[in-house]
Amino acid sequence: MPAASYESVRDRIVDYFENLDDPNLPGRQKVVEAVFTKEELRDVQGVDALHPSRSGDVVVVFRPPYQTDAATPGQLIAFSQFFGQHGYLPDLVALERNVNMHGTFIAAGPGIRRQGPVPGVRAIDVAPTIAFLMGIPGPHNARGKILYRLTEGQGRYKEITFLDISDYHGQLVPLTEAADNVGGPGASNPSFAIGGAAFLKTWFDAYRAEAAKDHFTVAAGDSVGATPPISSFFGDKPTIELMNLMGFSADGLGNHNFDKGQQYLRTELIPLATFPYVSANVVGPNGRTPPEWKPSVTFNVEGGKLGLVGFTNEDAPSLVFPNAFSHFTVQPRLPRVQAEVDALRAKGAKVIVVMGHDGATGGTLTSPTGPLVELADALRGVDLVIGDHTDFQVLATRPNGVLVVENRSKGIRFTRVRLVLDASAGRVVYKTADFHRPWNVGVRPEPAIQARIDQLNAQLAPILGSVIGVSTRFISRADACGQSAGRTCESLVGNVVTDALRATYGTDFALTNSGGLRADLTCPTTDNPGDFCPSYTPPPFPITRGQVLSVLPFGNVGVTLTVTGPELKSMLERGVSAMPAADGRFPQVSGLCFTYNITAPAGSRVTGVVRQAADGSCTGPPVDLSGGQYTLATNDFTASGGDGYPSFVGRCTTRDVLDEVVASYVAARSPLSPRSRGASCARPRRAARS
Repeated sequence: MPAASYESVRDRIVDYFENLDDPNLPGRQKVVEAVFTKEELRDVQGVDALHPSRSGDVVVVFRPPYQTDAATPGQLIAFSQFFGQHGYLPDLVALERNVNMHGTFIAAGPGIRRQGPVPGVRAIDVAPTIAFLMGIPGPHNARGKILYRLTEGQGRYKEITFLDISDYHGQLVPLTEAADNVGGPGASNPSFAIGGAAFLKTWFDAYRAEAAKDHFTVAAGDSVGATPPISSFFGDKPTIELMNLMGFSADGLGNHNFDKGQQYLRTELIPLATFPYVSANVVGPNGRTPPEWKPSVTFNVEGGKLGLVGFTNEDAPSLVFPNAFSHFTVQPRLPRVQAEVDALRAKGAKVIVVMGHDGATGGTLTSPTGPLVELADALRGVDLVIGDHTDFQVLATRPNGVLVVENRSKGIRFTRVRLVLDASAGRVVYKTADFHRPWNVGVRPEPAIQARIDQLNAQLAPILGSVIGVSTRFISRADACGQSAGRTCESLVGNVVTDALRATYGTDFALTNSGGLRADLTCPTTDNPGDFCPSYTPPPFPITRGQVLSVLPFGNVGVTLTVTGPELKSMLERGVSAMPAADGRFPQVSGLCFTYNITAPAGSRVTGVVRQAADGSCTGPPVDLSGGQYTLATNDFTASGGDGYPSFVGRCTTRDVLDEVVASYVAARSPLSPRSRGASCARPRRAARS
């Protein structure tokens, strides 16, 4: 039905059922016990019963003995030969009518206390409790409590809860995501709002309320940097401000924390935070940690002391502008972290958590691979390792007993970790984690945070809400190989950005790193009041000034220079050197097509380069990589050696701010109709063109 009619139609349905009367007993028998709208299913007698796309818009619960199992066609209320005990509210008990929706959970065995009936046990508490009693990880999406009151030695077990998000990147406003993929690849499934600071605070509060006394909310770096306009326009200070209101306990230092340089981080951002920053391996020239952050922090918890050790990814300086770290260096993580862990243990810490900016790069949820896992496997005396950086969901217990977690980025997932400290033994005896999707349906935003977001949006809307162009198709950040961040092959947004650079400055070629492209260029198809896009029905797909800034949030500047054939080849070789791993160095290009073999050694993978033909196809003449000179447009980050590219400092001509270049190109060339021209992503030998 039309969106404008939704509420009125739903209200009529609700009214009908709330006033439904049994015509056999007119005025004497109420048929319906309760009617719930979808958003009210978020809390039904303490149970979250809502799924964004599977829950009904209206859910009707009948009173006994009414049911819908044996309907008689043509009769509103008919006699039933069958009476089931399902479909009623969980707390409904009517033994005289043979209705008892309460279940019975019987627990017996070693470690379980003999006692009478325990009241208040919910169905959602059963699985986490059984997992604890058996010493196995709980369900990956568990929602209930562990019922320690069932166990022997009351007061022996002390639960410590961590709530964790990864790579937040100042995503203060919600994003959208499909709740299901029931139609298979390419299917159009409904999307719903997810995350956002005001809604995350409500989710966090719900889990904090259910936790024991000791709970901590953490991130592991990159909470700032590469942020949308609502944060980047204001120097990322709103992100720190709202993280304070969200109740964060600690944060780490990732490469993007240094996007504006170490001095800005130390003097402008960190002083705003009411929580500490931790990194054991970012040190000054004297090998010491500066006062703005600490190698570790400790917290007093029931049963002992908890130590939280931080670390930063060792390649962080290569992922930001040269000199962004200035006189600070990033030391090897393992020895620095292990030394800090050992020192904390020597001081009597009963629980050790390591949190830092490295992530998984492959494998599966429960069997991941990559730098985060390698670190966890090498550490001694650690209970939990919290990762970040790679937009990968991880929930795994390693062979050495270390629990490892990481989330998808921008607050679209969060993980709850529960560590159980045996106070009598003085050590952690149980670890479990579950991850969750913070859908906004049925969740009220925290008022103070939402009010601040509304103020910031009001300042930006006149500037960033203007539609500057349209596209005949959705211009996604995801690439043609299906990687959501566009870091394994060409992407449409990479095509547009590099085409804009080449067309603006009339160069032979253009190149930009995929890590600098942070969002879809066209507006989301699901309306989100918190973004700078109108509600629309495609096609066409509108492009606003705010969307361009979301794609290019770093303030990079376009540059032009002349390169030789060997220099061009060295740039392309660097761009594909991490393949098949997804990496921000992957090059989006314009004016040329190149082939490469990912089975060859890094540095010897590029097998050929041709010019783009006038029609955009990869049918132009070969490019001489052994000689010749070519004009190139790129961004100042790449040209100055960012992402490990060759540095051309001193040879570049500085041009215009990159987001302004793209905005002008969009306005002049609308409607855009970008095309993909890459070869099959399944083959070892690939062609790339942007």
